[in-house]
Amino acid sequence: MAQGYATFGDFLLLKKRSEDALGSLWRAGEMEATGFKRIVWLRRFDQSGFDRQALAAEFPLAEEIGKTLKATNVVSGAAVGRADGIPYLAWDYFPGQPLDQLLSRVQQEQFPVAIDNCLLIAEKLAAALSAALALEHEGEPVIHGFLVPHVVMLSNDGEARVAGFGLARGLLANLDRVGMQELAAPYLAPEVLATGHPSRRGDVYSLGAILYQLLAGQPLPADPQARAQAVAQPQLALDEGPVPDDVATVLRKALATRPEDRYSSAVDFKRDLEKLLYGGAYSPTTFNLALFMDRLYRQEIEDEDRELQREKTLDVTPYYRPPKAASAPAPAAAAAPATRTGLYVAIGLVLILAVVVGFLLTRPKGPSEEETRKQVQAMVAEELTRREQALREELERSRQETETLKQQLAEIQKKAATGVQKLSPEEQKRLEEAQRLLAQREEEQRRKEAELVRVQQEKARAAVAPAVSIPTPAPTVVPTATAVVVEVPTTPPQAPTPLPSPTPEPTRAPAVAPAPTPAPAVAGVQENQFFEPSEVDTLPEKILETKPELPLAAMRARVNQRATVIVKVVVNAKGVVEDAEILRGFPVGGLGIDEACIAAAKKHRFRPATKNGVRVKTTATVTFLVDLTK
Repeated sequence: MAQGYATFGDFLLLKKRSEDALGSLWRAGEMEATGFKRIVWLRRFDQSGFDRQALAAEFPLAEEIGKTLKATNVVSGAAVGRADGIPYLAWDYFPGQPLDQLLSRVQQEQFPVAIDNCLLIAEKLAAALSAALALEHEGEPVIHGFLVPHVVMLSNDGEARVAGFGLARGLLANLDRVGMQELAAPYLAPEVLATGHPSRRGDVYSLGAILYQLLAGQPLPADPQARAQAVAQPQLALDEGPVPDDVATVLRKALATRPEDRYSSAVDFKRDLEKLLYGGAYSPTTFNLALFMDRLYRQEIEDEDRELQREKTLDVTPYYRPPKAASAPAPAAAAAPATRTGLYVAIGLVLILAVVVGFLLTRPKGPSEEETRKQVQAMVAEELTRREQALREELERSRQETETLKQQLAEIQKKAATGVQKLSPEEQKRLEEAQRLLAQREEEQRRKEAELVRVQQEKARAAVAPAVSIPTPAPTVVPTATAVVVEVPTTPPQAPTPLPSPTPEPTRAPAVAPAPTPAPAVAGVQENQFFEPSEVDTLPEKILETKPELPLAAMRARVNQRATVIVKVVVNAKGVVEDAEILRGFPVGGLGIDEACIAAAKKHRFRPATKNGVRVKTTATVTFLVDLTK
């Protein structure tokens, strides 16, 4: 039995991740009688001197927002409450790092964040704030109000997520408490610090402050004059020079001292960030952000994976305290294992059949044996079908991630194979990391495929189980002096053992091949069949972009022209561009710009279009902003 864990209400505290003026952040398990209901990130507001009443007063609002605000960049499963008198905020666990800890790590290790990644993180946070603004509470758009790195998480796969919506007023009421002013001052707008009232433009300032720290490697100075100087002339971390003008312009507007000089909301801020990311000199991808996380936290990621696997199998019986109103669990439930994986499906089947045998031996009247068998079959089939569907969905996601990694790796290897340009040390490092990540993903995919085969085999065995008769001992008739007694043997029959694994027919338990195979026709749709964009269910989605390499003649030409070139591409079922043509060319011809844009478009990679769940071929457009005014 595992020792050394502490409980916190219905949670088992597994590992403390950080501690700050807000309290402590933990990886924890939310318990139920049979094991963990879920693993969570758990923030306890347990700092000494914290006004817990003021925070708890905001719980109804936080609960309401948590139920309605669903977005990619907002934490899922958010829940608030009190345990042992301490308020807490919990949300679904995902492997990653608190942003405040990441910023500290970057500064300690002198490991700067690339501008592309800085802008991408800010854009993802802006997306979370924008999603909240689409909701209303008492006629007003929902805002965050206390956006600091300590309530932001960056996942290992390159996603940023925001927690803490609805708690702003309770947190702002604690600004005069121990350490809170120091924690919040670099990120909250001057008017918010002065009045304690959150606002949309205040959220813009907080987001700008986080972007500043990502770029500069340190938070905004506390001194007003030093802060004004830092905003006027922002510098990149590690003396890498000034922040590029296009980024600095956006940064200054977000960090304007007067609220009316800032972006009106996160929506406007996000729009300008997107212009930088997808129309300027930057090439952001979630994949590159994931590689950055892997380089910075490789050992921790591996350790965490091992810890999670062990923690998910913990026996919570010594720690779990059932609700007072709940009745004592049945013996079968008490003996249920902590995990609910496919490994225990067979055991569950044996227990169900054993109960049926006992019922058949002792019942005076009731459904026939055949009817009971059908009921058992339906119960088992339903559970196995649910598990099989969940595994198929997990496997499909894993395959998509693996395919994306393969495409990224192929691009790097293709460059290395041509020999035209030698890989830089950074590119070589990326190649090695991509190969390692790919091996991990493929191994995970193989595990899921093996588990799916096991579940399918169990399903096949369950399908034939009712055909095997369950022997019922014949009653013995014993004559007596006064009556004839029908005696049923009291010795219970031998418990049924799992049926021998028959060789399943292909239609019942298809083997899952490690490598993806062409999808069969679905409702007349063949994989890689061409459809117009208006006919597909999902359009191609860019996952890798390449900027055009303009010819030297174009760079030297003094045409003082800036224009958008639009290229039409044909994207096949593998997400590869098969063909490309110019829809709108550069106004000045003869410079080789259109040709360069076509070449760049052909290097793009996409998540392919789908129709009826089958990956198909269709067309898409790629745009390039060509600026010869510089």
